[in-house]
Amino acid sequence: MTFKRIGSALAAAGLLAAPLGSHAAPAPAPSLATSYAQFGFDLLRVVRADQPKANVFISPAGIAVALALAADGARGATREGILRTIHASGSASALDAANAALAAEIAKTTAVKLAMANALWLQTGFAVKPPFVTVARRAFGAQVANLDFRQPSAAGIVNAWAKAHTNGLIPQVLDTIDPSTVVMIANAIAFDGKWSLPFAKTATKPHPFQAGWSSTATVNMMYGTAQYAYAAGDGLQTIRLPYADGSFAMYVVLPKDAAALDAFVAGATPAHFDALRASLRTQRGTIGLPRFHISFATQLNGALSKLGMAQAFQHDADFGAIHAAPPALAIGDVRHASYLNVDEAGTQAAAVTTIGIHTTSIRVEPPPFTMIVDRPFVVAIRDEKSGQLLFLGTIVNPA
Repeated sequence: MTFKRIGSALAAAGLLAAPLGSHAAPAPAPSLATSYAQFGFDLLRVVRADQPKANVFISPAGIAVALALAADGARGATREGILRTIHASGSASALDAANAALAAEIAKTTAVKLAMANALWLQTGFAVKPPFVTVARRAFGAQVANLDFRQPSAAGIVNAWAKAHTNGLIPQVLDTIDPSTVVMIANAIAFDGKWSLPFAKTATKPHPFQAGWSSTATVNMMYGTAQYAYAAGDGLQTIRLPYADGSFAMYVVLPKDAAALDAFVAGATPAHFDALRASLRTQRGTIGLPRFHISFATQLNGALSKLGMAQAFQHDADFGAIHAAPPALAIGDVRHASYLNVDEAGTQAAAVTTIGIHTTSIRVEPPPFTMIVDRPFVVAIRDEKSGQLLFLGTIVNPA
């Protein structure tokens, strides 16, 4: 993949807060930065609660952008539920413009290598309303193509796209695709940044790590001593580790114990995080940071439903801006895969989000019926636990 170069796009996306002391131009859509960051904290809480012993690594901006495109195909309560989940508001045109501005910002940086891409696949032969496709292309810069989701090769095509747009870091996001899928939305985001203050490889050495607070593992710990933006208080140590010219940074928040970690995650909001950043003061110190890489993958249906967009997954979902029923459409599957590598030179990170929109049966209320048992009939008494028919007969003369 050839990365596009950009300025302060992670901050604009809400993926990373704007670095301290940065003189970069203001993000073009600050409302999206706050909205998508709030969505990220919300989603982190839910996913972590569902997987308390797992590493959790998500891209709030990547998932939110994919959901914003899905919202352009939704109407009424379904659309409102999606927008409420990602904390976005305003007219469709305003939100599309904000997402387009985000994409433009991501296309401008020189400090690190960063790229975001969107794709829209449509079931071959399935009629999709042209305005939805136009918005996908113009506001989201989406690659649009037809694909037969019923073919086993379809998943491979989506996976190949994901691999190409994450510099090979995420070679697979889907195992299979439900054959009832008629629309697939995908977002990929990839980051490659070199530390402003690299860690010396000669200083890296094994060190014990409290894995899950209950057991000990051995990690390769990198060490650096320099002037860092740092703060300590309320059971937390926080440090800013800048990349390149300082317009990108990693923030590491280290709780003193499990209770402090839980409290931080439970109370995290954009405002809370900004206050924590504002508390940082430049001072000389030593940081020990594990050298590691992780891969994370999860289905987000349950988490997103809990956050307010349950209707989008149900039979009464309204995606009429994509296709007029029948058949009715609903989101069938939201998948997210991510990768993070931290070493002495810098950080590589990537994430892919896919949203599969399926056809769904329409629930039609049957007309009222009349049943007059005035002729011979069959009767059965069944054990519903075991399925055993305990009694069975025909009644030809109940008198």
